[in-house]
Amino acid sequence: MDVKKIIVFTLSAAQSKYEVGRMKKEAEKAGVEVGHYLYNEMGFEFGSQGGKVFLRGEEVNFEDVSGIWFRVAGTKSGKYISARNTLIEICKSKGVFCVNWESYLKWERMDKILQHGVFGLNEIPVVETRVFYKKEDVLNYNFEYPVICKHAFGFQGKSVVKIDNRENLEAYIYSMEEKNLGMYLWQKFLPVGWDLRVVVVGGRAIGGMKRSAKGSEFRSNFSLGGEVEGWKLSEEEKMLAEKTARVCELDYGGIDIMKDKQGNNFILEVNRACQYKGFEKATGINVAKRVVEMLVGDCK
Repeated sequence: MDVKKIIVFTLSAAQSKYEVGRMKKEAEKAGVEVGHYLYNEMGFEFGSQGGKVFLRGEEVNFEDVSGIWFRVAGTKSGKYISARNTLIEICKSKGVFCVNWESYLKWERMDKILQHGVFGLNEIPVVETRVFYKKEDVLNYNFEYPVICKHAFGFQGKSVVKIDNRENLEAYIYSMEEKNLGMYLWQKFLPVGWDLRVVVVGGRAIGGMKRSAKGSEFRSNFSLGGEVEGWKLSEEEKMLAEKTARVCELDYGGIDIMKDKQGNNFILEVNRACQYKGFEKATGINVAKRVVEMLVGDCK
């Protein structure tokens, strides 16, 4: 039987460069070809006989494809999110596996506010969180300081702010346009200085990484200079990560867990296209190989 290929989509050549590069190396070892395309290299043709997909002007023969992996497709217009989901629908009709297809079709964009709603409805533990749409409601709320404020579409910890007192709160609120307020989450601050990233592949937790904040920085993200090390997952942590992935209908993703001083676990968020450079470095786990195996193994 001819070896089928894997297709990977990114927004740019630089996006997920490490992840795509590692995937190509592991796929080559397994005798599997990886085709790397940008979202803007995709095209469609629709008619009464269904849909055709084109990549760089060539029609895709889905009999040659074992699986498709999508990196972040987000744009302000949402055009590539629509393209991703259109491709998923066509792949479903062809019996071609797309990573996280159920999650992408159910939730086109899964921001942090939506995630917390899903978590709450499925009894997944989260840090006490509020969302406001009027400035007066924020100013009238009796916060316990410090309080964390983060944007619903923030990534790599870049939008996370720690507000230490009422004066800081007022300055932050008055600097913000009220129309944007509803895009922020307000959360209880857990003063532990570290969290866990659990990577799930094929719906199973394959390992854990501890991320610790350095110096005066309270955010523990690897991309912000946080220190990383391998973490042996407890059965409770593993079960919680896998339940969260199952609830969010994820084949692949990063599940972030934080603990309070008593050791209770809370889910911070899920990342449906998580990077894994720091994870592989810290744990020695070959994530790229697992992803390739998932894509080839899930060929229908």
